[in-house]
Amino acid sequence: MIRTVIEKRTQRRLGDVGRRRLRNRLRRLFLRDKSTPPATETEEKEGVMSSMHKLNETRQKLVRLVGYDSSLLLPAFSYLILGALFKSIIPHFYSACISCVAAGEANRNKLMLAMVGLGVSSVFEALFTGLRGALFWIAGSRANYNVRVKLHRNLLLQEAAFFDSNETGFLMSRLNNDVNKIGMVISYHVNVVLRQLAQFIFGSVFLMRIEPKLAMVAFAGIGLVAVASMLYGDFTRALAEKVQELFAVSSALAETSFSMSESVRAFDGVSTESKKYESSQYDALQLEEVQAWAYGSHKFVSDTLQAALQCLLLFCCWKIGRAGALPAAKLTSFLFYTNFVLESSNEVGDQWAKIQGAIGASSNVFDLISRVPSVSDPISIRDPLLEVQAAQQMINDHAVIKMSNMTVQYPAMDRAALSEINLDLVENDRVAIVGRSGSGKSSMLRTILRFYDPVSGTCSLEGKNLRDMTRSEIASNIVVVEQEPKLFPVSLLDNVLYGIEKDSINEETGDEIYSENYRALVTEALSLAGLPVTAKNDLGLELDTRVGDGGRTLSGGQRQRVAIARALVRFPTVLLLDEPTSALDSKSEKLVVEALKSATERTRCMLMVTHRLGVVRSLGVNKVVVLDQGQIAEQGNPEDLLRSGGVYAQLAQEQGIYPLKEEPLKEDEQGDHYIISFRSNEKLLKA
Repeated sequence: MIRTVIEKRTQRRLGDVGRRRLRNRLRRLFLRDKSTPPATETEEKEGVMSSMHKLNETRQKLVRLVGYDSSLLLPAFSYLILGALFKSIIPHFYSACISCVAAGEANRNKLMLAMVGLGVSSVFEALFTGLRGALFWIAGSRANYNVRVKLHRNLLLQEAAFFDSNETGFLMSRLNNDVNKIGMVISYHVNVVLRQLAQFIFGSVFLMRIEPKLAMVAFAGIGLVAVASMLYGDFTRALAEKVQELFAVSSALAETSFSMSESVRAFDGVSTESKKYESSQYDALQLEEVQAWAYGSHKFVSDTLQAALQCLLLFCCWKIGRAGALPAAKLTSFLFYTNFVLESSNEVGDQWAKIQGAIGASSNVFDLISRVPSVSDPISIRDPLLEVQAAQQMINDHAVIKMSNMTVQYPAMDRAALSEINLDLVENDRVAIVGRSGSGKSSMLRTILRFYDPVSGTCSLEGKNLRDMTRSEIASNIVVVEQEPKLFPVSLLDNVLYGIEKDSINEETGDEIYSENYRALVTEALSLAGLPVTAKNDLGLELDTRVGDGGRTLSGGQRQRVAIARALVRFPTVLLLDEPTSALDSKSEKLVVEALKSATERTRCMLMVTHRLGVVRSLGVNKVVVLDQGQIAEQGNPEDLLRSGGVYAQLAQEQGIYPLKEEPLKEDEQGDHYIISFRSNEKLLKA
């Protein structure tokens, strides 16, 4: 009882809000401003031409995306035309059979000839229709496959800023729901439209052969129905685009609430999330109801026009029959073909409107596939002179990483994340980037990984601008160990070697696998990272152990060590560490630090971002760079900076870290006091 009352109140509340939203959406979509003068005849023609031009562009995009070849298209269209041809022959033999039966035809051969013709044409029509349906189904499935693969790949190529402004659920809706619309257009709607259009053409030829004047009357009525269908198609295309937009927003809301389900429950946010999702779904429901009423109105108008046309044609046939201008058999055949042509034209109108709606719903897919990322691989043009100059630059420049007047600014931010940065990392450097939250530490790492490009200045690797390097070149030279490593729901082996192509084939299954050499390399890397997978390990781990979604079957420290193993197997030029010990307990931190020492021995230089300054000494950092509001406040040897009393010394003192040669701080002799152990950075109570 209580639940029913709540549901009714919710529906009443959403009904009022939904109606207001619906009126506003429809006013923005379809109503012209009162101050705008009515369109002239020329403007209306230009509007129709613009609509047709847009539709033709969409058709061309679709053809390019699906990538069909003649081996599929030619048979499909051939069977479509043949099926439509035999379908249009059926009324001729059917009307002949009816005439023989109604007139009591004494010649049995004439009736049998008509029946054989009806049977043969029906069998061939069924055969070609089945073949046509199967091939168009295959065409739709291939369209879904090709568009999904191309969309998925192009989304992965987009720059990091794109994902900052587009939610995962929104993109998933485009990848699944919107792409399904494209497949449905090809496998069903286009299939039916072309079939009915061919039947309409063949039926019209028969009508013109029987009685041209009556046929022109029929075509005039069919033209009115076509105009109504065209108007309905334009309306439903714009509406369908908005509906799909709302569904994408709903998917994003659902994906966010599911991925943060623990936080939702912890803060009692179920009601909040449910209201947001319900509101979004209700907006879509309102527009879908408008679609339903529009469809019903269209069916009423088109069916009424067809009924009126049929009555008019029956009256005309009656007058012609009384005048003796046409024999009864031909008039019967004409009426059969009239119904045949009207049904075909009506189906063309219905499916045309659905095609328009599907195209409107899928327009965002075309935009996403054609989107060019702002951070992309350079165009490869071989120039021997430039290659020699680049090689000479690499020899002359001793810096592994060099930042020159580098400024980085995110598109959504007014202030630069990094401003005028000049920094060199040379061979064997162990550099720590420190600073308070929001100072630009992570932005520096993202720029080195080329997730973002500087708006001014340069960032180069061994003398080569990162803008001139491909993603493969950067990934093979720069490896990052993240604060919260992202593990895939696959085996340990696949996670460590992620991004490295498999080099062997399983003889039993034919699947691609990693060779024994790679397995041995990963085993060694995991052992060095403190996560042994040998037979005697006490963790129960093997190379083929699946780690679950996000690596949830492993602890935080174990996930961190898997990420370190990823770096160890690659022998990178530059190792980037993003808060490698921030989320670990003391025991796990000690193991991870030892693993990081092994990783730094296999790299030319290391750059670490950290808030926990104790790890600076643990990893043997020889240079500290302090960032403040996107600029370098100070840099130098960590012990020298501790003695200088600057920003780094202040940050270190807040964590109980002091210069190694400084005497322990003593308190008043009358009270309790502490001796500070600088090497362990822990306070020990002295009795």
